[in-house]
Amino acid sequence: LIIDVQNFFINKWTQQVPKNIVRLLEGENFSKVIFTKFVNTADSNFVKQFNYTGCLKSPYTDIVKDLEPWVKKDNVFTKNTYSAFLKPSLAEFLKQNKIEEITVVGIDTENCVLTNARELFDRGYKVKVIANCCGSSTSGPTAHQAALEIIKQNIGEVI
Repeated sequence: LIIDVQNFFINKWTQQVPKNIVRLLEGENFSKVIFTKFVNTADSNFVKQFNYTGCLKSPYTDIVKDLEPWVKKDNVFTKNTYSAFLKPSLAEFLKQNKIEEITVVGIDTENCVLTNARELFDRGYKVKVIANCCGSSTSGPTAHQAALEIIKQNIGEVI
């Protein structure tokens, strides 16, 4: 599960994440590659509560070019909040494909990665997070490391 690796979220703290994910994808044999994509909307809590109007349209919302070879029409799940599970489509996809273990990577470790890893755990999945394939574009390395520690202590394996 590749979470929100989009143009908008690539900066000095996350610039290595796409290439690390590509190496992971090329080196492992995953049965499915799934993406989440954050697209902010006028009715999101980000706009309502924080007046945050970033990440509303392309090219900001586009999944980074390095990962385009893995993007298919049925493996991208769009969301306008931290969790990809508020809409039933991702949960249905996982169930239909009989997925039991999920490797999670992406941006931001302390927000969307942590939220979705916890949601997966709560739904009974075995969760593994690849540390060098995650990063925090908004809060930097300290938040990234703190989130990895939370995941390790409470949710799943961190590699």
